[in-house]
Amino acid sequence: MAVITKAEAIAIIRRAYGPDVAESVADQLPAQFDPDNDADAAMLSRLGLTRDGLANALGGEL
Repeated sequence: MAVITKAEAIAIIRRAYGPDVAESVADQLPAQFDPDNDADAAMLSRLGLTRDGLANALGGEL
């Protein structure tokens, strides 16, 4: 899995969960993260996001 930048993540979250969620979590995202990394996946989970939800927004490719 590739590292995702904050800007990329916000765009993906906007597609997967909508603009309101993207805006509400934007300040809590790090500059970059890897959704396959356990610590980063846990951070996403705390924000109410899932790797699968993000992947689905990209047509299954994350």
